[in-house]
Amino acid sequence: MIVEFVGPAGSGKTTIAHALCHHLRAHGHPASVILTYQPGGYQSMLDPGGIIPAIHRVARAIAGPISMACRPVANAADFRVCARLVNTLPPRNLIWRIRLAQYVLRLARAWRQSIGCQEIVIFDQAFVQVVSTLALLSGCANEKSLADALDIVPTADIVVRINACEGLRIERLNDRQRRQSFAERLFEAKLEANLRSAQTVDQVCGLLRARGRSIVDVDTSRRLSPTLALEDIEDHIFEAL
Repeated sequence: MIVEFVGPAGSGKTTIAHALCHHLRAHGHPASVILTYQPGGYQSMLDPGGIIPAIHRVARAIAGPISMACRPVANAADFRVCARLVNTLPPRNLIWRIRLAQYVLRLARAWRQSIGCQEIVIFDQAFVQVVSTLALLSGCANEKSLADALDIVPTADIVVRINACEGLRIERLNDRQRRQSFAERLFEAKLEANLRSAQTVDQVCGLLRARGRSIVDVDTSRRLSPTLALEDIEDHIFEAL
């Protein structure tokens, strides 16, 4: 089973995805989080600027597509998904276009390899999130282009939408920035863009619901036990099995 998370920046997607993984494993269900990245987690007195992990991220972004290009037949479907999706919602900024293209390419391969896997595979940022991000950065997305983009991407078994009030998201994003190294901040979108991401997520999720897709909603603003949210997601997972 493939579970993917979607939500605006600072809503808690990565935190909840990892918590869900631990929760499922604790109940005896094999699970893993794929292609995840936790910002602000690198701390080193020898490298306070975070140059080493920044170089590693750039090298991985370059090496992944190159290694896939060395096997063009085996990875042809992944290249087609990447090209069609990025061309449907092209970011205005060339750097972001390159960054997202390489991520979509690696995501497509990881997704394909996860199909039929004998465990619950969790993506904290997968295709629905990518469509939302591309819509935000393209600046010209409309209902038709979003619908076309959703037609291109594969469908997860479960979509979990994570949300939080704007005040809490601002607090989390500011805290994340304080914990990040200088080099890490270079890879981040501006606060204004991160806050506007809530609108594109609303729009994309609205289109999914109009197509009859079921979405599990989790609001991390509510002061409820996180275990209750995890159990709710777990119930939906096993209903779909």
